[in-house]
Amino acid sequence: MKYVFSDGKKHKIFSIKNKMITAFAFFSLSIVLISCIVSITLASFSLVRNTRYFLNELVFSSSKALDERSKAMFEKLEAFSNIPDIQEDTLSYRAKIELLKNEIQLQRQRGWLNFGIGGKNGILYRTDNKTENVSREDWFQRAMTGKYAITEPVFSATERMYVSTIAIPLRDLQGKITGVISATLLGGSLSNLVSDMTVGKTGAAYLISPDGIVLGTRQPEILYKNIFTEVFESESKEFQGFLRNALSSGKSKVSISKINNTRYIAATSSMRYSGWTLLLMAPVSEFVAENITTLIRTFILIAALQLVVAIIIGFFIARRIVKPLNLMIDALHNISQGEGDLTIKLPVVGKDETGILSTYFNETISKLRNAIKNVSTGSFEMKTVGSDLESNMVSVSEFVKAITDSIDELRGHFTEQEKSVSETASAIEEVIKAIRALHEDIDRQLSVVQNSTSSLDGITKFVSSVEENIKDAQDTMQNLASATDSGRETLTQANNISQRISEASGSLIEASAVIQNIANQTNLLAMNAAIEAAHAGKAGKGFAVVASEIRKLAESSSAQGKKITTTLKNIIDEIELLASSASGAVEKFNYISNYSNEVHNAIESVVKVMDKQEENSTNIRDMIKNIGTTTSGVKYNSAEMLASSENILTQATQLDELTRVLRKTMDSIESQVDLINSATQESLEIAGKNKESIDGLVTEVGKFKTQTTDI
Repeated sequence: MKYVFSDGKKHKIFSIKNKMITAFAFFSLSIVLISCIVSITLASFSLVRNTRYFLNELVFSSSKALDERSKAMFEKLEAFSNIPDIQEDTLSYRAKIELLKNEIQLQRQRGWLNFGIGGKNGILYRTDNKTENVSREDWFQRAMTGKYAITEPVFSATERMYVSTIAIPLRDLQGKITGVISATLLGGSLSNLVSDMTVGKTGAAYLISPDGIVLGTRQPEILYKNIFTEVFESESKEFQGFLRNALSSGKSKVSISKINNTRYIAATSSMRYSGWTLLLMAPVSEFVAENITTLIRTFILIAALQLVVAIIIGFFIARRIVKPLNLMIDALHNISQGEGDLTIKLPVVGKDETGILSTYFNETISKLRNAIKNVSTGSFEMKTVGSDLESNMVSVSEFVKAITDSIDELRGHFTEQEKSVSETASAIEEVIKAIRALHEDIDRQLSVVQNSTSSLDGITKFVSSVEENIKDAQDTMQNLASATDSGRETLTQANNISQRISEASGSLIEASAVIQNIANQTNLLAMNAAIEAAHAGKAGKGFAVVASEIRKLAESSSAQGKKITTTLKNIIDEIELLASSASGAVEKFNYISNYSNEVHNAIESVVKVMDKQEENSTNIRDMIKNIGTTTSGVKYNSAEMLASSENILTQATQLDELTRVLRKTMDSIESQVDLINSATQESLEIAGKNKESIDGLVTEVGKFKTQTTDI
C-alpha cells in the first residue's frame, strides 16, 4: 500500500492488517511443520518395526516351506525304498538298481540324474551302471544312523556340473537298516526351491551353507560363491557380523544394515534337514518410502488448507481491528484538505496507520496556516460592499428577466415545433422506404415459402426410404448376432470335449506305465525261472522253454507299452493344440458378438432419430404452408400502408414551410431583447459572484483556528 505525502513521493507502508494476516499464516505453517516432522519420525519408526516383524515371520514361513519341499524329495525316495523287491534281502543290490532305471528316465526332466542303492559296506550301485565306495561320505554315515541327508552342491567331473546328493536309510521288511538309497540332483535344483520367493520389489532370497556358500538364488552369477569374500566382501562389518552370527547360531534373526549406501533389512532362518540358512534381503525404502510419501502428501494438503483458513481468519480479524483506524484516517485526511484546528500537530510514530494519520494532519497545518491568516483580515470588509451591490442589481435584473423569459418561452415553442415537423417528415420518408422494401421482401418470401414446401415434401419421402433401409439392416444384424452366438457355443462344446479326451489320455498313459512295470517284473520272473530251470537240468528243460516264452512276451508287452505311451503323448499334444485354437476362436466370436451388439444398438438409435426427423419434417411443412398464407395477407396490408404514408408526407411538408416563416420573425424580436438582457445579466452575475465569494471566504476562514490559546 502506498500514500503520497507533501514531498510528492510515494511512501510504501506495511499495514497492520497485512502484519496480522502474515502472523496468522506463519503461526499456522509452523504448527503444521512441527506436526509433520514429529508424525513422519514416529511413522518411520513404526513402519520399520512392523517391517522387522513382517520379515521375521516371512523368513520363518519360507524356511518351513523349503523344509516341506525338501521333505517331498525324501518322501519320493521313501516310496522307492518301500517297494517289496527293494526291501527283499535275497535280491542283490545290482538287481534292485535295475528296478529303478525306468523311473530315473522319468525323473531326469526334474533335475534327478541317477539313483543309487548300497549296503552297509558302502558299495553303491547306480542307475548309470557305475559302482563306487561311499562308506566314508558324511551323507552315507548320516543315512546309516537313520537320518535324512542332503549334501552341498559340488562340481562333478563326470557330469561337468554342480550336483547334490540326497540319501535315506534302506530298511528291510522287519524295519532294520540294511543300507542306503540315494539320488543325485542337479545343483540348480536348490535354486528352484527359492526361485519363487520375492521380498518387496527388488529383494532377493539366498540359500546359504554354514560356511557361507550361496547354494540357491535367482542370481546365477553368484551361485556357489562365498557370500563373505566374494559377494558382500566390501560391505559393512555390521552386516557381516550379523550374517556370521545367524549362520553359527541357527536361529531366526532380523537386522538393518547399510549396503552400497542403501539401508537393507535382512532376516535369516535355519532349515530342518540340512542345517542351511535361508537369507531374505530387501531395501528398507521399499517398505517405508511409499507410506512416508503418502503421509507427506497428506500433510502438504493439510498445510495448504490450514494456510488458506488462517489467511481467511486473519483477514477478517485484521479487517475488524483496522476498520476504525481507517475511518479516523479518512476523517483527518478530509480536515487536511481545507478545515480543522491549524494549531494542532501530531507526532509521526511508525510506518503504519497511526503514522499516516499524523502525516496527513501535519501536511494540513503546513498547507493552510499562512494562507488563512492573510485572507481573514480583508474578508469582513469585502462582505459589506458585496451585499449592497447585489441588492441594486437584483431589482434591475428582475424586469429584464421577465421580458426575456416570455420571448424565450415563445421561441422555444417554435423551435420545438420546427424540429418536430422536420423529424416527422424525415421519419415518414424512412417509413415509406421501409414499407417499400418490406413489400419487396414479402414477394420474395412468398416465393421462397412455396419452394420450401416442395423441397420438404421431397425430404420427407427420402427420410421414409432411409428409415426402411435402416430397419432392414437392423434385422440383418440380429441374424448375424444369433449366428455368432451359435458358433461360439459350438466351439465351446468342442473345447470341453477336447479337454475330457486329454484327461482320459492322461489316464491311459498311467495305465501304459503300469503295463511296462508289469512287463519288467514278468521279465525278471522269467529270468529267475530260467536260472532255476538250468539248475534242474533236463527235468527243467520244459520249464526253461516256458520261461523263455514268458520273457519274450514280457519284452513284447514292454515295447508295446512304450509305443502306446509315445502315441498317447502325441495325441495329447494335438488335443492341446486343438483346444488352444478353439479357445482363440471362441474369443474371436466374443469380439464379433460384442461388435454386432454395438452396431445393433447404433442402428436402433438411428431408427429413432429418423422417426423423429420424419415427424419434424411434417410439422415444418405444415408451418411453412401457414407462413405462406400469412405472408399473402401481410403483402396486401403493406400496400395500403404505403399509400397512407405518402399522403401524410405531403401534409408534413406544408406544415414545415409555415413553421420556418414564423421562426424568422421570432429571431428578429429575440435579437433586440438579447442585447438588453446580456448587459443586465452580466452585471447581476458579477454582483452575485462577488457576494458568494465574499460569503464563502468568510465562512471558510471561520472554520480554522489559526491562533494558539495561552493557558
